[in-house]
Amino acid sequence: MNEGARFCSACGTQMNMAAPPLYTAQTRLIRPRAGRMVAGVCQGLANNYMWDVTWVRVITVLLAIFGGGAGLVAYVVFWIVMPEEPLALPPGAYVPPGQS
Repeated sequence: MNEGARFCSACGTQMNMAAPPLYTAQTRLIRPRAGRMVAGVCQGLANNYMWDVTWVRVITVLLAIFGGGAGLVAYVVFWIVMPEEPLALPPGAYVPPGQS
């Protein structure tokens, strides 16, 4: 039987296979350098959970205005807690700190 087969060729029953992941997302929240408006918090949340960044931004603004400032406080907390995406340097372009 073919190892990549999902169904038995003789009887048609489904083979015991591990279910593939529904989506592939990064495992850690980061603030990306591309696509950000202010600090990249909304873009990072949207990338991590595969949401539309426009809706994340709209919800954040609505919470900041009508939620008693909860959106603004949450944004600042995420800004402090979420690390920024590392720089993508070309291979071999590493310069140790303190040397130029």
